[in-house]
Amino acid sequence: MLGSERRVVITGLGFVTPLGDTPDRIWERLASGRGALQRIESFPVAGLPCDIVAEIRDFDFLKGYALPKFRKALGKSRKYMARDIQLAVAAAQRAVSDAGLVDGGVDPTRIGIDLGAGLISTDLDELAPAIAMASSATGQFDFSTWGREAIGVVEPIWLLKYLPNMLACHISILMDCQGPSNSITEADASSNLAVAEAARIIARGKADVMVTGGADSKIHPLSLARMGLYGTMSRWDGEPSAGLRPFDARRDGTLAGEGAGILILEELGHALRRGATIHGEILGAGSGCDAMPAGGQDPDGGGTEVAIRSALREAGIGPADVGHVNAHAAGFPVGDLAEARAFGRVFGPGKVPVTGLKGHLGNIASGAGAVELIASLVGVNRGLVPPTINCDDLDPACEIDVVTGEPRPAGSPIFVNTNVTINGQAAAVVVRGGPVADAG
Repeated sequence: MLGSERRVVITGLGFVTPLGDTPDRIWERLASGRGALQRIESFPVAGLPCDIVAEIRDFDFLKGYALPKFRKALGKSRKYMARDIQLAVAAAQRAVSDAGLVDGGVDPTRIGIDLGAGLISTDLDELAPAIAMASSATGQFDFSTWGREAIGVVEPIWLLKYLPNMLACHISILMDCQGPSNSITEADASSNLAVAEAARIIARGKADVMVTGGADSKIHPLSLARMGLYGTMSRWDGEPSAGLRPFDARRDGTLAGEGAGILILEELGHALRRGATIHGEILGAGSGCDAMPAGGQDPDGGGTEVAIRSALREAGIGPADVGHVNAHAAGFPVGDLAEARAFGRVFGPGKVPVTGLKGHLGNIASGAGAVELIASLVGVNRGLVPPTINCDDLDPACEIDVVTGEPRPAGSPIFVNTNVTINGQAAAVVVRGGPVADAG
């Protein structure tokens, strides 16, 4: 398991999602098939292929999530936090509270942080005056004017709100994390890769506790414009809740979401000595690449297969030991098919139940892996696999057993969580649910 006798368990869970921010709430919505995709309300949009997103409405960072111990500090530092950062810090406080670490109790040099993060889009009003100044004379952007005059009207602290490593920075300051620190920016594979690296840091003895997971928000004019320009956005014009369709024959792209999933990982002995509640165990992880030489993702799913086989090998288990797979399943015609083919080769066609949760949550991008991992963990600890919605007509080319309708009994508490980007970066994490007594 992770190539070490130091076992890595999950002692804290925290998340902020369009479906809710508590295990009971998110499970209720998943189990009942109620997704979060709706017409966007945050800002007006025009000229996009689709205006459906999964946004977190009425998110109040300080009132809803700031723990008393941190409220004063967060009130001061909030001005340095873009929405992605606020989501991560909010979820981290839930995770720290769940782990029983709000008041410390861990040697700060033995607690680290490893988070997945993405491209954070700037508030338009913060750069618009400077851009206008550098463009006003000719209508074309003038770099000389920008460097000589326009950049002076940009707030000096502007960049501190938008650096991807600032998610980890703010959390590590709150928790006094003096151990290893890293941020991984690999788009939709980011948080799974971060969980893998965090677990290995503990397994190698470099830390006893790690804060890990990821966060992202694509509910932003620039993010949605990029999706439209890149051709990744669904053009669904029907009922909003049905817009993102994992493995469905009518899938035509993905839809933006936002959220954060934070896990507290801990060395088993350390967790037992302090009487921590154990939600599950990280057994192994792997990565691969499906990139094509000419660009895009290999429809054969070779990189996803490499990632899963590597993760199973590190976990010391075989395909038959896996109870279900939580797939990336972003609704891309090529991406979903590639995953399905990889699952068929690893597990056998239709041999393992597969779920995909982006029909509920939208695509949380760099935060997707951690949020979906937590969702599966919440399910298997209830003895159930969360269902997929909007897969009404399974693509016959996807020869897999998709869990739809009601939650399905979990045949095994072990599951594989996969993510893959549109350019082929693949990641897989093997997790076993349940308390350590059930972990063998």
